[in-house]
Amino acid sequence: MEKNTANAQTALRYIVLTAIATALAVVFSHVLRVNQTTVAMAFLVLVLVTAYRWRFAYSIYLSVLCTLLYNFFFLPPVGRLTIADPQNWIALAAFLCTGVLVSQLSNRERREKEAAEARRREIELLYRLSQKLLVQDDFNELARSTPSIVASVFELRAVALYVAAADAVFYSDPTRILLPSEELKSPAWSRDEPIVEKNGVKITALRLGMRHELGRLAIADDTLGSEMIEALASLVSVALERAATLERSSHLEAARESERLRTAIMDSVTHDLRTPLTAIRAAATTLQSQPEMAAAVRGELVDVVTEESARLDRLIGQAIEMARLDTDSLRLNAQPQDVRELIELTVEGMRGVLAEHPVEIRVPASLRPVWMDRMLMQRVLQHLLENAAAYSPLREPITIAAASARGRLIFTVEDRGPGIQPDELPLIFEKYYRGKRQKSSNKGTGMGLAIVQAILKVHHGGIEAESRPGQGACFRFWIPLAQPETSGRPEPRA
Repeated sequence: MEKNTANAQTALRYIVLTAIATALAVVFSHVLRVNQTTVAMAFLVLVLVTAYRWRFAYSIYLSVLCTLLYNFFFLPPVGRLTIADPQNWIALAAFLCTGVLVSQLSNRERREKEAAEARRREIELLYRLSQKLLVQDDFNELARSTPSIVASVFELRAVALYVAAADAVFYSDPTRILLPSEELKSPAWSRDEPIVEKNGVKITALRLGMRHELGRLAIADDTLGSEMIEALASLVSVALERAATLERSSHLEAARESERLRTAIMDSVTHDLRTPLTAIRAAATTLQSQPEMAAAVRGELVDVVTEESARLDRLIGQAIEMARLDTDSLRLNAQPQDVRELIELTVEGMRGVLAEHPVEIRVPASLRPVWMDRMLMQRVLQHLLENAAAYSPLREPITIAAASARGRLIFTVEDRGPGIQPDELPLIFEKYYRGKRQKSSNKGTGMGLAIVQAILKVHHGGIEAESRPGQGACFRFWIPLAQPETSGRPEPRA
């Protein structure tokens, strides 16, 4: 159908050109009666327009036709295809050569224009492809999506990609297998041939440099030239190598961060454990070496041993708790819990820590029981209350509030302490991070808020902090009101 339409269009163009040239000859010879120079120029303009608009064949046909018409209507003897004056042969030959030359030049200009337009379209397609490929940083995801992206951008029938690093083949259309994976993986062609065509499929290697082969690209299409396929393959190679480099860089950075964190943990644990141990050892040595010591002094040393032992136990407990959370082995034992009762029991169990701080509890009477893990949520409150008590001046109140909003149960713990410096707010939930005041006063281990965040994450909740330096800090955390899903293995209960 398309072929018949094209043939009809070609025939129509020849008929139109014949009619126009003949009409001009008749008008110039019988109506306007212009001179031969004017006729020749008019015919040349017609040939030039035809060469610019249509193919070279049309302009050549029109050049020959105009030459014949020029001879028949304007060169003596008029009305016959013969020439009496030999000079007219020169004029006729010059006219024909001029027409052919003009057609040739116009056709060359049109081809160059079409080639430039084709290159422009190719560059645009390569640019669109680069935008879609280079925004992806994950190597595996890039490898999976590249065939579909290439097929979509260039409107190809099907594309297959073999990635050597993953030893896998990916297809733009899983239902259309261009080549079996074993055949695409095997070196079935010479390295001297950049592109090999097999069963209508063009195959090219993905290389960076002369020897580093990343894989192979197979394309089912007849419109792309070899240069375009090579450019496309180079762009895919660069995108794959970039993603692989970023992945290696990320792994290296993660290894460096892990080593830095391991060093920080060892320093923190060593320092935090050594401080109470030093105090215990000094008190025990003094008690042993001075048996005649006054009862009051002896009591003070015994209190030191008791307090530092409790502190040491708390440090070890937090380290164990952090290790359990890091293994992602936590499983919620969620049950409906009365929120006010949970807060009151937690505060009651911390009377020793909160003895010098009045605690104000604000929970609306209409608040219904909420699904949560009782022990884990008590740990969250304990860590935040210990934090508030550690930094609040004596006899300054600590406020605990709970309310439901937007499908969440929202808790707030506020103190009247010195607050948190703005530059430290983004860092306080990182493991083992200790603020400037903590480092100078030996308060905290840097694990409490990280434990809180991990527990809330298991509950599908979150936490944030607000602070006004010099006026206090407020920690706001939430969990969903709906029943949470359990995840992981059961946590060993201490």
